[in-house]
Amino acid sequence: PRPWNYCDMTQRKDRTASFKEQFDELEALVEEFEKGELDLDESLKKFERGLQLAAACKERLSLIENTVKEIKAKFGTITTDEP
Repeated sequence: PRPWNYCDMTQRKDRTASFKEQFDELEALVEEFEKGELDLDESLKKFERGLQLAAACKERLSLIENTVKEIKAKFGTITTDEP
């Protein structure tokens, strides 16, 4: 069984880790799955961690995308084909 604060610990780590660190960890998890040597319990833990990392990376990318749009708009250089 996991300690009661397992999710809190990983969420705190996700907030302080850089995008590169999160992405690298996610890639490492994918490589472990591709090897196919994990047992079921370990796979489940790593799958859950992978989903947490993927969500954190997606959120960061969205924030960065919005920041880039704001910067472009500020300088009047935004051009987009989006509706």
